[in-house]
Amino acid sequence: MRTEVISITRDLPEWEAVSHAALVIASGGIVCFPTDTVYGFAASIYSERAVANLRRIKSRGAGEPFVVIVDDAGWVSELARRITKAHLRLMSEHWPGPVTILFEASEAAPAYVTGGGDTIGVRVPNDTLSQCILGACGVPLAAPSANPRGKEPAVTPGEVLEMFGGKIDLLLDGGPVESAAPSTIVAVRSGRVVVVREGRVPIAGKAV
Repeated sequence: MRTEVISITRDLPEWEAVSHAALVIASGGIVCFPTDTVYGFAASIYSERAVANLRRIKSRGAGEPFVVIVDDAGWVSELARRITKAHLRLMSEHWPGPVTILFEASEAAPAYVTGGGDTIGVRVPNDTLSQCILGACGVPLAAPSANPRGKEPAVTPGEVLEMFGGKIDLLLDGGPVESAAPSTIVAVRSGRVVVVREGRVPIAGKAV
């Protein structure tokens, strides 16, 4: 497979490129583009084939979950079984932005996305390109960072092609991103905010 590459302006994305990316995703393909953290992949959470392909190219086991990005916090009511006051506070303080929040997964959250576990990680990105693609797709996207296991996430289109050229359908070339730090992942456990993965936004664990 040959990876298609389209240049795009991140702060004022060309609609033709965005709509093409949405069509690729709708057909079960995998797109890579610069987000508010690093270069990341995008596949529809409702395409089991696309998510299986993500697992293959990321060398990620069947029991490992994928972070999901959405364009609006309203999606949480569909993907999460329970939203606590602590979750609402985290959402209010950190969305949109590079913070992924873990929720108890609802029945609507596909098991092949959650890795068969009982939680789902969701975030609302804070950049124009991600929001445009999410809006054009109209569905939540499985969105892991563009890196194979054990390597740093790609921060340039060249790094994406070096690692994944011929393995993904489309790369939107938006130039280099500013940081190699992925999103911070937090959970609410026993009345405390717990940092599951350190990332771009420092968050101190605390009682809530």
